[in-house]
Amino acid sequence: MQVKRIAILFSGRGSNLETLIKALHNQCFCVQDEVFCGTSEFVIGGINHKFLRVDSTSTYEQRECFRVEVVLALSNKKDAYGLVRAKNLGIKTQVLESVAFKERVEFDKNLVEILKPLELDLCVLAGFMRILTPLFTHSLKAVNIHPSLLPLFKGAHGIVESYHSAMKLGGVSVHFVNDELDGGELIAQGVVVKRNGESLESYEARVHKLEHYLYPLAVLEALKG
Repeated sequence: MQVKRIAILFSGRGSNLETLIKALHNQCFCVQDEVFCGTSEFVIGGINHKFLRVDSTSTYEQRECFRVEVVLALSNKKDAYGLVRAKNLGIKTQVLESVAFKERVEFDKNLVEILKPLELDLCVLAGFMRILTPLFTHSLKAVNIHPSLLPLFKGAHGIVESYHSAMKLGGVSVHFVNDELDGGELIAQGVVVKRNGESLESYEARVHKLEHYLYPLAVLEALKG
């Protein structure tokens, strides 16, 4: 059975980090060639396979199976609560403080030097509040999640801008990371229907719930690809 090695990069509380670790770490998955379209609560696009969780001792001769290993959780902030979450879940952690570097490219150089030897299949950004330079994006395969239906509402205020827009739908996008902010190739998107009179807090909570649901599936899809 193949082992897929991932690292998760984050800056803050790490709720997506915790979700990913619980859903993926040391779990084995069998790939089924069936398109996944979501649930009664969410409409999902881009998840082109179903992933059946299996026991590591099981044999599926006609199907592709792999195990996911989270080999590192790295934060650019030493006081990020996500470090506590990761340690509590038995994941190795590391801090590379971005404030110690004057130039973005110097931070990215050190980041790549940490990650490259791990022989990762994928880097997963989970609230990693950094604009990454080509030195990183050309060296490592990475994915990111954004709380809007890209290419709309890029940047740090995606949820608020989506909430205040005239659109009747909101949602979440998972994409590969490239040189453009929130501009990489889309992997998957999920949709929520906006409710008349709904508060920003309620809308944000539903978007985050969709994030926690979609991101593990999109990571598996990226690993499958």
